[in-house]
Amino acid sequence: MVFPKAFQLHETRLSKDSLDAIEFQFERLDQDSSNIHVFFNRFLKISKSPTLPPEDTEIIYLASKIAYFQSQYDFFKTEEFKSKEYDNDGARIWYALALAVQGQMDEATHILEDIKEKIENDNDHLQFIECLGVLAQIYFVRGTEDKEKLEAILERIAKFEEENKGKLPDFDHKFMPAYLIENRVKSQQLSPTEIINEITPVYELAEEVSDHYWMTHFELDLALSNILSRKLDEANNYLTKVFTTFKTLKYLALEAKAIRIKGQLIEKQGDITTAEKTYLEAKKAYEKLKDRIGVSICLTLLAQLAENNDQQNKAEQYFTKSYNLSEDMKDFYGMAVALTSLAKISYKHGQYAEALATFKKVLDITQKNSFDYLLPKIYDGLAHVDFISGDFWSAVENRSRAIIYKLKFEYSEEDLLIDRMKLGQLNAIVGNLDSAFNEFEDALNYCTKLNIKNDIYFDILNWLFEISTAIGKLALAEAYMSRADLFASIHDSEEENVQALISKIRFHIQKKELVQAEKLLETVFEKAQEFPSALTMALALVEKAVVQIMNFQEKKDDSIMEEVLQTMDDMLFISLDLEFLPLTMYTKKVLGKVLAYKNDIEDGIEELTEAIELADELGMEKFTDSIKKELKELKKLDKKDLSEEQLAKKRETYLNQGIEYLKETFWLVSASEYQTE
Repeated sequence: MVFPKAFQLHETRLSKDSLDAIEFQFERLDQDSSNIHVFFNRFLKISKSPTLPPEDTEIIYLASKIAYFQSQYDFFKTEEFKSKEYDNDGARIWYALALAVQGQMDEATHILEDIKEKIENDNDHLQFIECLGVLAQIYFVRGTEDKEKLEAILERIAKFEEENKGKLPDFDHKFMPAYLIENRVKSQQLSPTEIINEITPVYELAEEVSDHYWMTHFELDLALSNILSRKLDEANNYLTKVFTTFKTLKYLALEAKAIRIKGQLIEKQGDITTAEKTYLEAKKAYEKLKDRIGVSICLTLLAQLAENNDQQNKAEQYFTKSYNLSEDMKDFYGMAVALTSLAKISYKHGQYAEALATFKKVLDITQKNSFDYLLPKIYDGLAHVDFISGDFWSAVENRSRAIIYKLKFEYSEEDLLIDRMKLGQLNAIVGNLDSAFNEFEDALNYCTKLNIKNDIYFDILNWLFEISTAIGKLALAEAYMSRADLFASIHDSEEENVQALISKIRFHIQKKELVQAEKLLETVFEKAQEFPSALTMALALVEKAVVQIMNFQEKKDDSIMEEVLQTMDDMLFISLDLEFLPLTMYTKKVLGKVLAYKNDIEDGIEELTEAIELADELGMEKFTDSIKKELKELKKLDKKDLSEEQLAKKRETYLNQGIEYLKETFWLVSASEYQTE
């Protein structure tokens, strides 16, 4: 044997004169050509030797492959390559992939399509399947634009496999580039655990033929899948193997990728500073190779790291660079990842219309390209924007879709627990109370299974109390309230105790026991001064407003109505403190009803007009529509074309509607802690 086992495919294709000449070149330096490390270090130099038969095209084919493996892209600019490459299809395959990595994808695909047409019927199975595998890799990265072409190539690969597996000598070895792209395409539809199950058998095939280049590819994919599966020790084991390989074999592009994945592992381990340094190191390695795809991925990882650490401006800069680079290369996957996070940043900046438009754009790209693994984050983002914009029905739909894909991709039960809570809250807000109850019951079961007894558990009990009360199951509500009381007392948390008191106030309101509710409100406001929780104070203010309006309905005391207006002012103030605009909108809607009752029509019109202007400015379309309806009704009332009796009925209706809005507001504020994360 002249060549290492990994290159026996090419050894069988070389002429005897070429093999003798190559062997002579190694022997004169007293080197073993069957040693993979020696072979890599010397072959490119030996391939230029004038003693090698110039007519043997396999030499430049193999040299081009090794140059690509080692990221020695300058090899393709040498006279030796240029003088021989035009009629050498094998060499041009790897030259084309080198062009693609450096962003010249149009030229690369043109070369490969030309080669594919030429060699399809030549019975050179190695060149043909390598050409298909490499072409599929490029079409996969380019996404939507070449989706049909990718599907056609994958069909041809499948046909080749069906026709030749078990019949063609060394089939699995020849098929390595195709195995790689097949796994990566499948990975978009699989959970990390399923990806590991798919890759492992192919990795074992690469081990059998000692092909370290393809082994390293699969080891890196396995490392990344284990990181996504939170199997960090397994991921570290694969990375250790990879870096051991790099001590003697210089696959520079794969080494840059390994550094990048190492950064992802370090980030998962919680060392943010080292993770950032590692991503920057990987980016520098890719830049040295002029590998624009690699640079784009590193920019995205740096952006996500900044975003997770609340460095929004830094994140936006990185994501914008990544998006522009991906768009220039027509890398639709890179575009989708960057756009998803740019939409989230717009959302955090209060640019809701822009965020919604960007999420819809990225959803379209993702669905067209079957990038299903990105869908949970996109649907999460859409649900967030829907909630803050007042489009609660859409929020229910998008949160439900997020859960479907999170189940598919095996998200942790801790993640699903929060998602069940969010969906339960949204269902409650839109009036799907049975569905809401079921979601919270599921969430409570997760808590039991995971032995979670913390604030989340307490919140779930409170929501179950709320929903049981709303559907008239007061005995069940009282049972949940007792469990929440017990939890608060055991954990000795003032804030939890106050929230338990607020639940009791809700219970008294449901039973119209207003005196008891007022007494508890006094205690709540006294205790609430002891800790800085705008959320708890907002909930208390909403309940205070409900009790005040119900008291006014009973006593018709104008001084109580003035107290209601003061409470409304406090609610508007705290909505700004919370930076929670739906509270502002709902408070304005309640104010409109209360002012209409007081016959202060002009003031009511002014409040609602301000709310519409704010909602329009921020792109809160559903809130704009709902408040416009309120304004239209108020303007009709201002025309005073109703009889005294009709006006009295209308005013009383407005007051009752105000109470209903306040009940919705309570759930809205309660949900905001989780829905806006």
